[in-house]
Amino acid sequence: MENKEELQKKNAWLESRLDQVETEMTRLNTLLLNCGFPEGIKTLRVTIEELLSEAEDLYKNPPEDRPPTQIFEF
Repeated sequence: MENKEELQKKNAWLESRLDQVETEMTRLNTLLLNCGFPEGIKTLRVTIEELLSEAEDLYKNPPEDRPPTQIFEF
């Protein structure tokens, strides 16, 4: 079992990592806001989920007028 000193060191390390993650998330959110995502990370997540859903739908149900995918073998 870990002693009190080891636990305090581990806690300090975790708090430091949390601070780094929070700083990076804040920076990323600010960049996204500046790039036109009105709610930053939240808007990016929703946008990505919608794009992936649309791509999955197109893959499962391609439009009739879409030419078939061509595979090239070399």
